[in-house]
Amino acid sequence: MEHYFPYPEMRIFQNESIDLILKGGSVGKNVVFEAATGFGKTTCVLSALLPLADIKGKKIVYCCRTHKQMDRVIDELKTISQTHPVSGISLRGRREMCLHPTVKNHAMDTASALYLCRLLKSVNRCTYHARFKENQEEIYELERALSSRPSYSTEMLELCTEREICPYDFVKEVVKDVDVVACSYMYMFHPAIRETFMEMIGCYMEDMYVVLDEAHNLPDLAIRLGSATLSTISLRAAQKEASEYDEPDILLLLQLVEQVMDELAQKYEVEDEVLLSYIELIGRLPGTEQRLLELLEYTRKVGEEIQKDRLRKGSPPRSFIHGCACFLISWLEVKEREDYCYLIKRFFTRQGHPALRLEIVDLDPRNISTQVLAHAYSSVSMSGTLSPLPAYAEVVGLQNCEMKSFPTPFQKSNIFVAAVKGVTTKGAFRSQDMYRKLVSRVCEVIENTPGNTGVFTASYEVLNGLLSAGFKMVCSKDLFMEKKEYSSRQNDQLVSAFKTSARGDGAVLLGVMGGRNAEGEDFPGNEMNAVVLVGIPYAQPTASIEAQV
Repeated sequence: MEHYFPYPEMRIFQNESIDLILKGGSVGKNVVFEAATGFGKTTCVLSALLPLADIKGKKIVYCCRTHKQMDRVIDELKTISQTHPVSGISLRGRREMCLHPTVKNHAMDTASALYLCRLLKSVNRCTYHARFKENQEEIYELERALSSRPSYSTEMLELCTEREICPYDFVKEVVKDVDVVACSYMYMFHPAIRETFMEMIGCYMEDMYVVLDEAHNLPDLAIRLGSATLSTISLRAAQKEASEYDEPDILLLLQLVEQVMDELAQKYEVEDEVLLSYIELIGRLPGTEQRLLELLEYTRKVGEEIQKDRLRKGSPPRSFIHGCACFLISWLEVKEREDYCYLIKRFFTRQGHPALRLEIVDLDPRNISTQVLAHAYSSVSMSGTLSPLPAYAEVVGLQNCEMKSFPTPFQKSNIFVAAVKGVTTKGAFRSQDMYRKLVSRVCEVIENTPGNTGVFTASYEVLNGLLSAGFKMVCSKDLFMEKKEYSSRQNDQLVSAFKTSARGDGAVLLGVMGGRNAEGEDFPGNEMNAVVLVGIPYAQPTASIEAQV
């Protein structure tokens, strides 16, 4: 079968990977393959799936972790479009695609942005949505132009900002007609977001080729999406809310839940986290489970009304009562299931105050992953780190698979790996003296590497340990540091400035393994000539990890 490979020559093994995808994708099988960074996986996948999708009338949904990865999909589509008429669009998260200040300032993630967006529309408080409906003629011409070619999400956002129309409404019209949608994993794997996304792109799951870029991230993502938390901080905020809105029954329930959390923390002398049974929370609350469920459903509805009331008053439409109710309903819903566990944890707030948190932990990624992978027409999972492939397939619930691991296309003589003796990030040895030794070894690499160096730590704790040992002061090159609080745009600017430094004396990019700069980014030439890994990010041997094992 024809493929759309756009370059004059193929690298070694690229043809084999395309054949693998064509073979599996043509008959609705799932494909799992492993290939090194720099192999050209994105090009190969698109080259194989585009003609298949055209013949079978399917849409390609390409799931990525970062915006850079999404933009790379559009880069490759633009190259392919020079010889074949293909179209595509990259989607940012709902929060970043919204111009309304309420969503931009108060949505914490894509799911809460979606909720706030619906709320604003339901009470006619979104002028961008109204303006979109009023200017259909001009918008239609823009939609036609953009749906016929590959387009970045930033292009859409700029067009909509200029016209003060809703970017999300605009994208909804464009996305129905394109061949490829590059988006965050959240669009497909978050149950509430997926429902809206499916409606938006106008096709059923069985009409999709789903691509999972950096697929090794899916198990952890699925576990996070299937889990939930409730802290004493949220409970106290909800109690204040219940008093404000004169809801004595809700207030009493929330006070009892906080009291039970305190009792459990004392009983188990909680320092980190402790496994609980379902009944340890529910059994300490008065009344039958049925009566409790009825009260919680009432509490959730009250929370929804509070959100609407606050929105009408021009306040942030947030309800802690609503969040508490949703968590406690979930606690009831997953009882007696072996693939979930309950935890109580002690933690410290940003101000250093002690607090408690209840958690419902989904132990099996398949509870989330199979909602997509079991119903899509075909999927392609790819990464540089998936071995052993059958284990990955089992963990995420993939069946009916074609699998292959491709050797690295690069000469071994081009890759030098060194392990440094006499230093460690093991918890018991994390002292200032050890961090100073680590800083010394890291700086040795930086000083002897021309151009740029990447330094990635096992955790933020280790990163902060390097900083406390004077890393900034003794580093001989400009330091660019990844920060949790950075927006995607700020992080893009950081990485761009780091890359530009390669033309001069070079610089250092400091980040965390598993962070947004540790994978999915290309650093050709002198943009990163050496990488220092400080520690190995093993999971902590906590109660939840033991339960998962």
